[in-house]
Amino acid sequence: MLIKFIFSYYKKVSLKMFFGFFMLVAVDIAQLISPRIIQRSIDYIISLPSPNNDYFYLLQFTLLIFALAIAIGIFRFFWRIIIIGQAHFIEMDFKNRLFKHLLTLSSSFFNRTKTGDIMAHMTKDMESVRRACAFGVIAGFDAVFLFIATLVFMLFLNVKLTLFAIIPLPIISFISIFFIRLLFKKFKSVQETFSSMTEKVREMISGIKIIQAFQQEESEAKNFDKLSRHYVNENITLIKIWGTMFPLIFILAQIEMAIILLVGGQQVILNELTTGELVAFFSYLGIIVWPMTAIGMVTNIFQRGNASYQRINEFLSEKSDIQDIPKAEYRNLQGDIKFEKVNFSYNGQMVLENINIHIKKGQYVGVCGKIGSGKSTLARLILRVIEPQSGEIIYDSIDYRKIKIAAVRESIGYVPQDSFLFSETIEENVRFGQPDTTYEEIIEACKIASIHQNIMELKDQYKTIVGEKGVTLSGGQKQRLCLARAIIRKPKVIILDDALSAVDTDTERKIIKNLRNYSRGITTIVISHRISSFINADNIFVLDQGRVENSGTHRELIKKSDIYKGIYKIQKLEE
Repeated sequence: MLIKFIFSYYKKVSLKMFFGFFMLVAVDIAQLISPRIIQRSIDYIISLPSPNNDYFYLLQFTLLIFALAIAIGIFRFFWRIIIIGQAHFIEMDFKNRLFKHLLTLSSSFFNRTKTGDIMAHMTKDMESVRRACAFGVIAGFDAVFLFIATLVFMLFLNVKLTLFAIIPLPIISFISIFFIRLLFKKFKSVQETFSSMTEKVREMISGIKIIQAFQQEESEAKNFDKLSRHYVNENITLIKIWGTMFPLIFILAQIEMAIILLVGGQQVILNELTTGELVAFFSYLGIIVWPMTAIGMVTNIFQRGNASYQRINEFLSEKSDIQDIPKAEYRNLQGDIKFEKVNFSYNGQMVLENINIHIKKGQYVGVCGKIGSGKSTLARLILRVIEPQSGEIIYDSIDYRKIKIAAVRESIGYVPQDSFLFSETIEENVRFGQPDTTYEEIIEACKIASIHQNIMELKDQYKTIVGEKGVTLSGGQKQRLCLARAIIRKPKVIILDDALSAVDTDTERKIIKNLRNYSRGITTIVISHRISSFINADNIFVLDQGRVENSGTHRELIKKSDIYKGIYKIQKLEE
């Protein structure tokens, strides 16, 4: 429950919150004292003989109201800083917690969850929780305290008028709660539409090249226009509900004032009530309407906040498919990798079946096969991004489950085919995850990846900002930067998952030569459609329909593997 969460957090800063609510109470009391001062000043003025030049007491009343106004301003400033400030800290902590948790989740979660939904949770839902922690708590406390305190002041002033005054208040409260529930339902619909719009924008940005290539700009604009119109219509309905609620409350409040004017006016005429007391009572009447209206608003805020809190908690309750066992130890890999009878399937469809391979420490190994043969899945299994349904993966003669996931990934430099770069400088992208790396080490890694010369031709060289996802660079340049980023980690194992597919043949030869010189003693696994990437490899594994069809050196496979020989012949003809 959201309320339990709020109290558990505020308990940690109880002294601050005490001062915050103390100042809020002080503001309310000052507001309730003000009508009494006005009452006395009016009664004093009326009691004076006319004409009269005695302004001394009138000046006192004026200065007293002025002092109260300053006090209210100061106290209001501090309770806002304290209470609303703490609500922002709650939002910050909650966002950080969610962000950190998202980083721990496996790829299967992101495969089934829309980016727009995640973004909606990080923005709209977080905002709803913060509003509940700030305005919800403040308005809830203030409404209860102010209602009781105002009622006491009104009863002390005139019991009969108070009884007349409270008759419409339950109706105002009922109207507020009724309309707020309607607002809550409509708000959920608005939030879902907003999430869909966010997802649509994300898809457009990611697929802009495809959209433009297929001349679908107008079609996509129309689709977004439909979503936008739906979003506007939902918001207009929301405004209509608000627009109906407040005029109804205003009408009831005015009727209430008319009744008080009639009854109170009669009491003034009969000298049962002074003019100042009637004016003060009207002031209290204006004050007490707020708590009645606030009941609905607070209910709405907490309902929205609680719904958002539950949605966020659903994300936080998600567990990664891959987790360390309690007895897992942190061990640095040396580079020896063995698969024994490994099987892996996606959604019941077998991708890798009965895989038995051994990659020895320091070997330069190639993996080839047709599209869909399971090459990338093999790389992801080594990296422990996914785990086998059966069989054993053994690192340095130790069962993979006995080694912490972080230790495995820290020891591996992985370069995927889909090169991802952050919208930062080239230097920062290469240094990613290795903040202590020197500038000289970055240059050396880029030279090995055969990208240094291209970087030096740029205006800002290593300080060049590459744009979102490296949009300012070519596909081959992005792949080489990602290779440099993997090299900078000084890993025990390097995996190139079709990571040179966008590089021309001559550049590829240079990179492979540099990589072989650099990676002596480092286990290097090159997954590629191009046999030229690993033609001189110590061992090559040929995959076919999820099985290891054959293995050996290039010369051996030319003789004994029809699949390998076929791929090689086709590539020779293409050259």
